[in-house]
Amino acid sequence: MSMQQTVSTYQPSITHDGSDAFGAKGLRQFFDYRDLGIKDATDSEYNVYLVRAKPDVKKSTGWHYHTCELQVVYCLKGWEDIALEDGRIVRLLPGSCLNIPPGYRHSEVAYSDDMEVMVMTKPAQIGTTPVPRPPNAPEGT
Repeated sequence: MSMQQTVSTYQPSITHDGSDAFGAKGLRQFFDYRDLGIKDATDSEYNVYLVRAKPDVKKSTGWHYHTCELQVVYCLKGWEDIALEDGRIVRLLPGSCLNIPPGYRHSEVAYSDDMEVMVMTKPAQIGTTPVPRPPNAPEGT
């Protein structure tokens, strides 16, 4: 069996630990974000970035869904509680990985001061649409 080489238009990229590279540029003002260079390397086809809680700032994202093909959240530090439209609240702990299907309603309802997650999306720029709390959603979310 021969392997045919595929030619990609993507560029290699690398980033190193850069705690000082976090900034407020992202979906939510109450989180800090760190770009990992994937968006530029893939011509905006994908994005991989880090999200970190701002100390002493606690807010819920409110119920919403994203227009995208892929959204994966991988917990690196701390914890995050995410309410899902099916009525569950899932707690992400270090090593937890959550795939949120396209158009699936959810809300980040709580997180620790040291929460840090890695988010992967396709495409790089995703849309966010606020929605009312789904009927099956837990009370108080």
